[in-house]
Amino acid sequence: MVSGMLAEHLVYSGALAILAGMLSFRFAGRDSSWIIIACAYLPDLDKIGDWILNSIGFTVLFEGHTIHHGTFHNIAALVIFSVMIAFLLHPLGIRFADSLIFAAIGFGAHLFEDALVYPSNYMYLWPFTREKLGLDWLPMGGEESYHADFFHIANTEVLLIGLILLLIVIVVRTRVEGSGWVRWYLPGNFFRRETGTGSEEEKRPG
Repeated sequence: MVSGMLAEHLVYSGALAILAGMLSFRFAGRDSSWIIIACAYLPDLDKIGDWILNSIGFTVLFEGHTIHHGTFHNIAALVIFSVMIAFLLHPLGIRFADSLIFAAIGFGAHLFEDALVYPSNYMYLWPFTREKLGLDWLPMGGEESYHADFFHIANTEVLLIGLILLLIVIVVRTRVEGSGWVRWYLPGNFFRRETGTGSEEEKRPG
């Protein structure tokens, strides 16, 4: 069972967040793409989900089995978690649609990143099909051959590709907006909202 891709999910999701945030700010005048990064590891909650539930006296069965790694790696979990995140963030001033979209992107990015590396390991399209799918496009031979050879948190080859993509989107966004876009990823601005050309802050949730 895979124990790596710890750093890769952060890097790839970060690159995607910067790109999605650029598009969001350009067309909607606001950027809550930090949610993509925050949700990047949600699917892996299935590693500890059963333990957490058992610790508070609950047992949940999924198709006759307790929650295990892979249980949340599907589009059904994506929808459920995205809606939950949207409801949780809405009282804090984040538009429901923004939270829903960015949470779904972050969750989906994790699934896609796994599919890029591993062949046929998870039922990504459940409940529509129980078939285990995978792309295996990156230079890995399968989950059993994954080696977190970079300080035990990443595979060097997969991480390097992600870092190149991250650098590209950083350069592109800085070229388009200047360096000011970094503010959207600072904790103090997580719930700041701008519209139009950028200086007016909205006080009420959408």
